[in-house]
Amino acid sequence: MANCVAYNIRHSLKSSTMCVPLAELNRSLDDLCANIGKIQAFIDKYGKSAGVNKDDANVGIIIVNPGKKIVDMSFSQNLGIDKMKVNSSAEELRKNKFTVTVHFPSTPF
Repeated sequence: MANCVAYNIRHSLKSSTMCVPLAELNRSLDDLCANIGKIQAFIDKYGKSAGVNKDDANVGIIIVNPGKKIVDMSFSQNLGIDKMKVNSSAEELRKNKFTVTVHFPSTPF
């Protein structure tokens, strides 16, 4: 899971970037996948700092590898895991009218 990239996606015209240190993603990915409560904490920690309301509809995060293939999940208002997006590409998300914003963190929090 090295060199993962964090994407923050919103199904709307407005989008926000969620700045998450890559090391944090690499450390927490397995736990994040397994526990909805940890996803909530993840949004609380990194989403609010980027102006993302954790209760806002269609706020999500997907984890992709350098080939831009999604290797993990997204979530929406109720933090339900959307398995349909697993193994999709960033381009496929764009075709489905998701706004996809990528941010490469240069410095840790």
